[in-house]
Amino acid sequence: MEIFRIMDEIEMIIKEGKKIPLYSGKTLVDVNRLLDRLDRMRAVLPEELETARILLQDKERIVQDAFAQADEYVEQSKGQAARLVDENEITRNAMQVADDIVTRAHEVAREMRRDANEYADGVLTHMEMVLRRGLEAIAQGKDEIRNGADNDDF
Repeated sequence: MEIFRIMDEIEMIIKEGKKIPLYSGKTLVDVNRLLDRLDRMRAVLPEELETARILLQDKERIVQDAFAQADEYVEQSKGQAARLVDENEITRNAMQVADDIVTRAHEVAREMRRDANEYADGVLTHMEMVLRRGLEAIAQGKDEIRNGADNDDF
C-alpha cells in the first residue's frame, strides 16, 4: 500500500536527520521533505478509505448472495418434497434429503456470512492500523517540528 511506503519515507527522513549535540534525542530534519510526505499521505488516504468502502460493499453483496442461494436451496427442497407426496419409503427418504438440503443451505449461508464478516473485519482492522500508524507518524512529525522550533537557540 502506498501509505506504508510514504510512512517508511517519513521514518527515513527522521532517521537520516542530523542529531543535535547536547540536546538528548533531538534531531534536525528537512521540514520541506517531511511536509511533502505528509501532503502525499493526505492525498493517498482517501483512496485507501475508498478501497475499504468497496470491500464493505462486497461483503454485503456476498452475504446477500448467500441468502439468495439458501433461499434457492429451500425452494428446490420444497419443490422436491411436493413431487414426492407418496407416504411410502421413497417419500420419507425424499423428505429426509430435502431437510438435509435445507439444513446444508442454512449452514452454507452461515459459513459464507461468517467468512464475509471475518474478511471485512480483517480489512477494517488493517485499515484501522494503517490510519492509526499514519496519525501517529503525523503527530510525531509535528512534535519533532515543534520541538525543533523550540530549540532553535543554537
